[in-house]
Amino acid sequence: MLQKTKLGEYVKPLTNVYLLSSLIETLENRDIGLPGIGVFHGEPGVGKTHAAMFASAHQDILHIQLTNNYTSKFLFEKILNELGAREKGSTAYLEMRAQESLAQAGRTLVIDEADHALKPRMIDSIRFLHDRSDVPLILIGPYDFPAKLAKFTAIASRVMQRVTAHPASLEDAQSLTGYYGRGIKIAPDLLEHIVTLRRGKVREICTCIAHVRTMARTWNMQTVTLKDWGKEPFPAGNEFLAVGGAL
Repeated sequence: MLQKTKLGEYVKPLTNVYLLSSLIETLENRDIGLPGIGVFHGEPGVGKTHAAMFASAHQDILHIQLTNNYTSKFLFEKILNELGAREKGSTAYLEMRAQESLAQAGRTLVIDEADHALKPRMIDSIRFLHDRSDVPLILIGPYDFPAKLAKFTAIASRVMQRVTAHPASLEDAQSLTGYYGRGIKIAPDLLEHIVTLRRGKVREICTCIAHVRTMARTWNMQTVTLKDWGKEPFPAGNEFLAVGGAL
């Protein structure tokens, strides 16, 4: 929570933050009788979860990240806990209470890593949460998530809008330097190179910017250009990518 708060002080909303925010507003302002499910999907690392975290802080949504080990019962308990109701009981009871609590709270429910829910019982439980609470529901998943979701026709038919998350732009990267590169200046040519090298993946761009900041301090430099950087490698997961190196 502390990191999220600090990040908001330095970083203006990125492209995907605007896209998810607009999707939330569309679903919340839909006409009576229209379904309220949205899908936000895209390649790993482009900032889908970052957008959901930003929305959680600024739009009062309920953001829940699934894992492969989540069951319907655990999801209901998680929703109730997030809404301040710590209840125990059977799966059927917790399902009813989660539906009632969501309806009372009136908060948009955003389920991240929703591909972990693509199992018949789990996806039906999520559909019933939407149907019986009438709150907007957004499912966040990988790029091919809509195609996988289409196999579950009962919930797929309730999708009102689908939005694709975009790779980060140079403008997005400039915004991210406000936090991850604070205290130094990264020249536009170096920043553009990072965006291209990391193919617009927000997570990896942040790592690269933070690494430039660390090296700038080591070199006692206030501004770092592409020429200054030279062949210094960039961290990217388990590999290191040098300027001009293979992706």
